[in-house]
Amino acid sequence: MRIALVTDTYPDDVNGVARTLGMLVEHGARRGHEFALVTPRVVQGSARHAVAHRQLPGIPIPIYPDLQLARGLDGVGRRMLSGFAPDLVHVATESTVGLSGRGWARSTRTPLVTSFHTNFPAYLGAYGLGVLESAVWRYLRWFHRESRVTLCPSQDTLDDLLSHGFHRRLRIWSRGVDTDLFDPARRRADVRARIAPGADRILLYVGRLAVEKRVDLLLDAYPRVREMAGHGTALVFVGDGPASAGLRARAPGGVHFTGFLRGIELAEAYAAGDVFAFPSDTETFGNVCLEALASGLPAVVADKGGVRDTVIPGRTGIRVPAGDADALARACASLLRDESERRRLSSGARAEALARSWEAILDHVLEAYAVARVGPLAATS
Repeated sequence: MRIALVTDTYPDDVNGVARTLGMLVEHGARRGHEFALVTPRVVQGSARHAVAHRQLPGIPIPIYPDLQLARGLDGVGRRMLSGFAPDLVHVATESTVGLSGRGWARSTRTPLVTSFHTNFPAYLGAYGLGVLESAVWRYLRWFHRESRVTLCPSQDTLDDLLSHGFHRRLRIWSRGVDTDLFDPARRRADVRARIAPGADRILLYVGRLAVEKRVDLLLDAYPRVREMAGHGTALVFVGDGPASAGLRARAPGGVHFTGFLRGIELAEAYAAGDVFAFPSDTETFGNVCLEALASGLPAVVADKGGVRDTVIPGRTGIRVPAGDADALARACASLLRDESERRRLSSGARAEALARSWEAILDHVLEAYAVARVGPLAATS
């Protein structure tokens, strides 16, 4: 097949959506499919698996400066797509680039596939824009309604979309994890000493440091965790983002920040932890949770959103009520204190990750393409 992928984010943007789309194109190329890309400007070489690529200039988004607000598809891009003659267009995001790709598919009567990755309506309240939530849901319903199938990351997200009046041609596009990279065998004493000097136990967070991730709850919970689990307990934040300066300013002793890590350094940081804490209640999947599970860390997460697909009580971790710092503290402390329970959940966490093959997951997307090329998928029951 010939697939045009139109997206507002792509590697080397630092987010799960970009990484997943990059892996999809690489996997599809290995399977013999051809991709043309329309994206904002990206790092040279990141689109090497595509046969054509149009990059559109943009500016950083004020409340999310890691991403760009790029201009829509231009004449050069339209001519590129026409010459490529795709069998279908996959519009992966709903901002300016994606909107223009949707318009091109509609005007040329090319079959359209969309995907829903980020719950932007849920972010609005964190930025004082909650009054816009219903308007954004209306826009998203309109954006996706002409798609032959809309792919979403988790059962929780699919249910949420249905509850907000989306069409019923929804399918789950789950996520996998590199279990060779993220592996408990990477645990090293020197890495522990570097990221949390003098700590006996490490409570770990990995991800964007931003208000919508509810990272403030971890700082609220930490003194109580330390009181219950022992003063040798450290809290380590791996990542960066707009909330970083504020978090650093109010962080008590025992809290450490590594900044952004990737590759082996990131995998070693995961393996150095003892318990993974992730209080975000806006995740459509939560890639970092699956990376933590692959690294043998039991996870404590908010009982809301796509993280519930992988963090299973009694098997891979603990869920706590969203927004409840005290419950978060109690759950983290209980695992940090109980080594035998931590080991039991660690084993279950690793097993859950090993069962999630990227190859099978990405093949499922290619199969959805093949069906959508012929006609709309059946409605979700």
